[in-house]
Amino acid sequence: MIARLKNEYWKRWIRRHGCKVASGIMAMRKGSRLHIEAGAELGHVQMLFGELSIGARTYMRSGGELQNVAAIGRFCSIGSNVVLGQERNTHPTGWVSSHPFQYSGTAWHYQASSAPARIGHDVWIGRDVMVMEGVEIGTGCIVAARSVVTKSLPPYTIAAGVPARVVAQRHGESIAQQLLEARWWDIPVADLVQLPLNSPEAFLRTLGERSFKARGELPTLCITRDGCQVL
Repeated sequence: MIARLKNEYWKRWIRRHGCKVASGIMAMRKGSRLHIEAGAELGHVQMLFGELSIGARTYMRSGGELQNVAAIGRFCSIGSNVVLGQERNTHPTGWVSSHPFQYSGTAWHYQASSAPARIGHDVWIGRDVMVMEGVEIGTGCIVAARSVVTKSLPPYTIAAGVPARVVAQRHGESIAQQLLEARWWDIPVADLVQLPLNSPEAFLRTLGERSFKARGELPTLCITRDGCQVL
C-alpha cells in the first residue's frame, strides 16, 4: 500500500513538472537513473536501463522496453511495443551449454557487455521495432514498423526490414546537412510553429533570414526508484 501511494505521488509530481512516466518510479530498477526533459512522455514501458536521457517532446507508446539504451533525442516519436537496446550475447555461446545454470551460484562467471543504443533527434520509430544494443540511429531517421535494426543508420534515412536496411532518403544530401547544422530542435516550440515547417527549403531560408534564441538547456527531471528532483 505504501509503495503504491508513493508511486502515485511521484507520477503526479512528474506530471506537474510537464512530463509523463505512466508506470511511475516503481517500474525502474534499483540504481537506475532517468533524465527527462520538459514535455517528454513515456507510456507503460519496461525500464531496464542503467542511465538514460530523453529529450524534450519525445514520446514513447506503451508496451515497449528500454533496455541497454543511453540517449534518446528531442522530438522523437516511438510507437507501441518498441524495444530499444535489445541486449545481445546474454547467454554464453562458447561454453558447454548456453543455459545460466552454469554461472548461477557456481564458481564460474559470465558477463555480457556491449555499448548502449543511442537515438538522435526527430526520429520516428514504428510499432514493434527492435533496435539492438550498440546501434546508433541518426537524427531524422524513420524506421518502419516491425523492423529489426542491427546496424547504425545515417541521419535522415528511412529503413525497413529484418534486418533493417536503408530503403530511401528523407531529403536530399544538401537539405539533410543544412537541417543538421541548423539544430532546429534547440529552437523554442513557440518560435518553430511560426515557421514554414511543411517546406524544408522555405524553413531553412527563413532560419537564414531571422535570428532565434536557442532555448539551450531545458529543465530536466532526474528520476530514480527512490524519488525525483529537478536538475
